[in-house]
Amino acid sequence: MVNKTLFLSLFLLLNLFSGSANAANIRVFVDRQNINVDESFNLVFEADGSVDSDPDFSPLSIYFDILNRSQSSNMTIINGNFSRKTVWTLVLLAKQAGNYAIPSIEFGNDKSPSLNIKIHKSSSTQSTTDTNLFLEAEIDHSSVYVQAQLIYTIKLFRSIGIQNASLTEPELSDADAIVEKLGEDNRYQITRNGVNFVVIERRYAIFPQQSGQLSIKPVEFNGQIVAQRRSFFDSSSFNNTTKRIYSKQINIDVKPVPASFKNKTWLPSSELKLVDEWPEDATFIVGEPVTRTITLLANGLTAAQLPEIAVKNITGIKQYPDQPSLNDKKDKNGIIGIRQEKIAFIPTKAGPLTLPELNISWWNTQTEQIEYARIEAKQVSIQASASVTDQPEISESLETITTPALNATPSTAQTSNFWFYSSIVLLLALLSTLTLLFNLKRDKTIVVKEVSKPKPGIKNISKKFVSACHQENKELCKSMLIEWACQHWPDGNFNNLADVAEKVDADFRQQINILNQCLYSQTNDDWHSAELLSCFEEYKGKPLEGNKNKETRLKTLHKLA
Repeated sequence: MVNKTLFLSLFLLLNLFSGSANAANIRVFVDRQNINVDESFNLVFEADGSVDSDPDFSPLSIYFDILNRSQSSNMTIINGNFSRKTVWTLVLLAKQAGNYAIPSIEFGNDKSPSLNIKIHKSSSTQSTTDTNLFLEAEIDHSSVYVQAQLIYTIKLFRSIGIQNASLTEPELSDADAIVEKLGEDNRYQITRNGVNFVVIERRYAIFPQQSGQLSIKPVEFNGQIVAQRRSFFDSSSFNNTTKRIYSKQINIDVKPVPASFKNKTWLPSSELKLVDEWPEDATFIVGEPVTRTITLLANGLTAAQLPEIAVKNITGIKQYPDQPSLNDKKDKNGIIGIRQEKIAFIPTKAGPLTLPELNISWWNTQTEQIEYARIEAKQVSIQASASVTDQPEISESLETITTPALNATPSTAQTSNFWFYSSIVLLLALLSTLTLLFNLKRDKTIVVKEVSKPKPGIKNISKKFVSACHQENKELCKSMLIEWACQHWPDGNFNNLADVAEKVDADFRQQINILNQCLYSQTNDDWHSAELLSCFEEYKGKPLEGNKNKETRLKTLHKLA
């Protein structure tokens, strides 16, 4: 028995090697004669015997999309004769209609013969699935303003089974146009002309960036049509025909910015509004922070398109804006851009105060005219702080001395212990002032020494700014620059980098503006802080402004003493 098995194995090996020495006989054919351009077909290669190498099917990709490929082999022995057959099956989809010559494919030294086939144009008379599977594309407006929202909807209708389906993304003639998918696909059923269809709906928000004609090119669908009847013994996916269909091309007229709109920021929207929020039962007390929240909402605009909310300087209040929050709310109707800015208000003197009106101009795409989103002026009453009213006779001097502490960026989490320790600090400051006045009375030359000394904390702020530059930390650079300016010019009101830039020379101003642009830019361009640091080091060595005014104040204190 062992000898028979060994003999059979040797026989098979000898036949295998003898077969490989002969050239393989290769045949090529398609699975059917009538082939439409939007339907897949099977191209089959059969080789009797062993081929020299794996086939190279790359020449076929010039005129066809190769959707799938498989390979199978079988060996048979009949009356002692050994035979081997290898089959390669390719699923192809023609790129366009016409007459084609399937080129000779190389299998190492072996080659297949060429084959001529004809690909027909697709028509309703050639394909019974045209009314069972189709795409529809539509837009909400045939004309839209540049940078305004356009809703593009693509719908797939099917009354037959499909699998392995795919749908391409919209391709636009405007390469800079912004395309945002709106949520997940919506699936529902509908009846048309007595036929029940399953509809898969997909929506996009499109924002053209150039005026003129915008073209949305046809969207392409690819999927396998599931055969109604399949052989129980054959589960191969090649029994299913792959179908390719297209939507129609859509053209849109994109209108430019109207000549009547003269403002810098172009905001085309169907609705835009400003919302002003304060803490419940908010009270304004000198020295105590109150957070104001301003929200800008725009229907049909992304948050990236919304401008910075410009809050005017207010005499009697220090303002510290936080980094803005940008969000996009998406639903099937489009995008709502949301920009929210929080500003810490710290009153510096008691009495009635008017918070000025805020307004932003925008273009109403429904009424075709300019409109304004407004926050009305607000009247507030600022109460005096107990720590200030206790010392009315020197309140002005104390305000001057404690300005650096007020200019420090306030923490959003204040505790009740803060004012207890603040009172102690004020008391110590008062004692220090009285000591200074006593020394000034003894020797006036001390005044010059005190004026020429750096302000408390400014060296530490400068070190933090240098460290932030080395770390390329834009946010920390901004914060430290504002704190440094508050220390450098205690009589000034510095809410943002623009306020700082107004006080420095041209070179330093340019670098501050570059930092400001990088902070609010939507791009990811790298920022290098070397130039900013160089300008800072050069500028801070200059004499401090306002020293003469402070010397005058100290002399006044000396006289009062």
